[in-house]
Amino acid sequence: MKDPYTLEDGTLKNKLGITDYKKLKKAECDIGFIKLMSLDSIDTDCEPTTLIKRMHQHIFGDIFDWAGEYRTVPIYKEEVVIPGISLDYGAPKEIMKSMKTRTSDMYADNWNPNDLDDFAKKMTKHLAKIWRVHPFRDGNTRTTLAFAEIFAKQHGVDFDMGRVLENLLRKKDEETGKIIRYSIRDKFVLAALDEKDYPEPEALQALIRDTISTSVVEKDVER
Repeated sequence: MKDPYTLEDGTLKNKLGITDYKKLKKAECDIGFIKLMSLDSIDTDCEPTTLIKRMHQHIFGDIFDWAGEYRTVPIYKEEVVIPGISLDYGAPKEIMKSMKTRTSDMYADNWNPNDLDDFAKKMTKHLAKIWRVHPFRDGNTRTTLAFAEIFAKQHGVDFDMGRVLENLLRKKDEETGKIIRYSIRDKFVLAALDEKDYPEPEALQALIRDTISTSVVEKDVER
């Protein structure tokens, strides 16, 4: 099946007129960084799936015509940490239903902003399930992180996006080419594995725990 989102060489069609894969990724990274630091401009007074679409549109609207729209084709991505194979991402016809179910489950859970270890554990579990749907043709990790920030703030917890972005990309040793730090996407892959494949959520959970802090202000007790 021909991918309507890409050029002949696999580079995503884009508003910037970029036809080189690496140059497009660089532009995505630069623009996305700025947009992820300005999530306060998004109207969050809506149901979760609409919010996620709005965030994708906010981050990628200057780059892709289809920003904010669910993908219409299957997706396959070879993952370094599995290794070299793809997770079974959500089928296009199931995306809407899956997103509604998984966001509803997340909001229905019990959240205690004063127990950040438990908060991070639950957030990791739910975010991995949402990310596993991979609702958009590109930009799912950054959109999931944006949703995490808004969700955390809605529940009285600060989410340090700047700290997250410091760890966004995979880092390699310049001399050996060996991976010395895995990307956040790599961490999502391991956390999103099926139970039979022995998921490893610890790395993503540790990052999220390091990113959040309680922002609830205790009210003075009236005497």
